[in-house]
Amino acid sequence: MLSGFSRLWRLDGRLGRGTFACHLLLACALLLVVAVIAERLLGLTWAEDADPRLFVEPIPNAAIQVLLYWTLLALAIQRIRDTAFPVLPVIAVMAAIELLEYAVLPMLMQARLPAPLETMTPVGGALSIASLLFLLLWPSATNRAPSSAQPGPSRRSDAAPQPPA
Repeated sequence: MLSGFSRLWRLDGRLGRGTFACHLLLACALLLVVAVIAERLLGLTWAEDADPRLFVEPIPNAAIQVLLYWTLLALAIQRIRDTAFPVLPVIAVMAAIELLEYAVLPMLMQARLPAPLETMTPVGGALSIASLLFLLLWPSATNRAPSSAQPGPSRRSDAAPQPPA
């Protein structure tokens, strides 16, 4: 049971499509529970404007946002590794999409998606949905690369050629 929860913050391992979807729903539910508990215990104020913030107070909001993004990053890395795509370039593209959505596109276009996604532009929303669909629908690789936890032949000491006798 606890090994399933550890997938929410670990960067190693692989997640298939169904497992990824279940862990993504679990992460959303847990983070919502954490946010509600934080709101009750600390007397926080929910942000009501069209803003990606959860709370008006900056420090609790930053803590929950870091927890949210770390969890999403960990799950995405595990899923990308399962597809056998290189992790760093795919994460870089996904990060670029998010930066484009929050820093560039709002200055270039006035159109926004309907609530609750009113902070997103249609182009940014389409790119974000495409990256999520990639993670949810791309099949697992049949020929998986060796895991980083297992040394490959180039890193093993017995892979070195024996000196001539």
